[in-house]
Amino acid sequence: MSTYPEYWNRTMETAATPDFTKAQEQAFLREMDYIFANSIFYQRKFNEAGIKRDDIRSLEDLKLLPFTEKSELRDSQLTTPPFGDHRACPLQKIKRVYSTSGTTGRPTFIGLTQHDLQVWRETACRAFWTGGFRPDSMVPLVVAPFFIAASYADAIESIGTLVPIGVGATDRLINAFQNLGANAFLSTSSFPLHFAASLRQKGIDPKSLGIKIILAGGEPGAAIPAVREEVERTFGCIFLEMMGNGDMCGQIWSECRFKQGMHFVAQGAVQPEIVNPETHEVLPIREGTRGELVYTSLDRECMPLVRFLTRDHVEVTQTSCECGRTGFGIRVFGRTDDMIIVQGVNVYPAAIRDVVAALVPLTTGAIEVQLHSPPPQGWFPPVHIKVEHGPEAGHLPSLKKRIEETLRSQLIFKADVELVPPHTLPRYEYKAKLVRKLYEERT
Repeated sequence: MSTYPEYWNRTMETAATPDFTKAQEQAFLREMDYIFANSIFYQRKFNEAGIKRDDIRSLEDLKLLPFTEKSELRDSQLTTPPFGDHRACPLQKIKRVYSTSGTTGRPTFIGLTQHDLQVWRETACRAFWTGGFRPDSMVPLVVAPFFIAASYADAIESIGTLVPIGVGATDRLINAFQNLGANAFLSTSSFPLHFAASLRQKGIDPKSLGIKIILAGGEPGAAIPAVREEVERTFGCIFLEMMGNGDMCGQIWSECRFKQGMHFVAQGAVQPEIVNPETHEVLPIREGTRGELVYTSLDRECMPLVRFLTRDHVEVTQTSCECGRTGFGIRVFGRTDDMIIVQGVNVYPAAIRDVVAALVPLTTGAIEVQLHSPPPQGWFPPVHIKVEHGPEAGHLPSLKKRIEETLRSQLIFKADVELVPPHTLPRYEYKAKLVRKLYEERT
């Protein structure tokens, strides 16, 4: 065990179920008082649902409240610019603004008060500590879009040492490891192997950088066994995943060294639910439960959200852990937004990527599902999928057949796999884009 003072909220993160529920309920009722008093958006939404403040007396009553869709937040900001009528604090209290491009082309703005910033910093600190960052961790941070640059920087500085790096500044990133002694890293799940290829092109052994820990977020994938093993073997490090949600909180989940799923670490800040994605029935939190993640703010001033549908589809992997944390664990296996329907079969591009990534190093793990025409009621097979083969893939026709047969047996749809050389498919600074709708590009 480390001799460093621990930066984690032991009381909350190891709380027994009754204590956790009590603390969450107290925070929930305070937040309900605040929302009913300050959010025009929810005043209207609750009134339309016939819900009064007195109807909400316990955490059990959360299920009475309506869900919130991302589209509602976009519409709110279009009708009441720039922050929407779900802003629940005076403009003067907003101290930081983030934005996402979303799917409409118009940015969605996310405001935080000073208090909100402290909450985000706290949950990020918990996530980073869970993943292994310590006071001797020196972390180069690629200044990427959205909340990563500032919120993560605050948390890193609270635990260890921050080294800001510009976007695309590969040489500066390498320099931080080689000459400054940086030893930990935050990245997307797909970046480490891409980074390793760049290092080898420069004649640098990835292990020589001295990276001890890579924490990956922004996209699923770090928990795929073949990818994890390849990254850990390549860099001689520990490779763990974490996850947040820009609309809700920068960091909410983080994996510990026992690698049994990402722990819920946002106690007191967020109330998670898992629901049936079709019926919205609340599902029990137990190992094996699969459904859509839903979040409710418990300590948010600027833009509190109630029962926000994330579109992330998850499976509960554990409800206890050797590390002592009692926050249940999850893995993400897809998103509603990305799902395609192939002759009545729901297919998640993330699941396709997982199948392909399991063949690393025969593949690089990179894929792109190419949809050539809009579906009448769903897409028809075979689905065209570009897959990057590895540099030592061997006989490509055999690999193509193997991937197609594996997709057919595991995901129950027929694919037409087009193998392309390594580094052919685009890399993204923040999130990998697994689906390309070519018919939209032609219009």
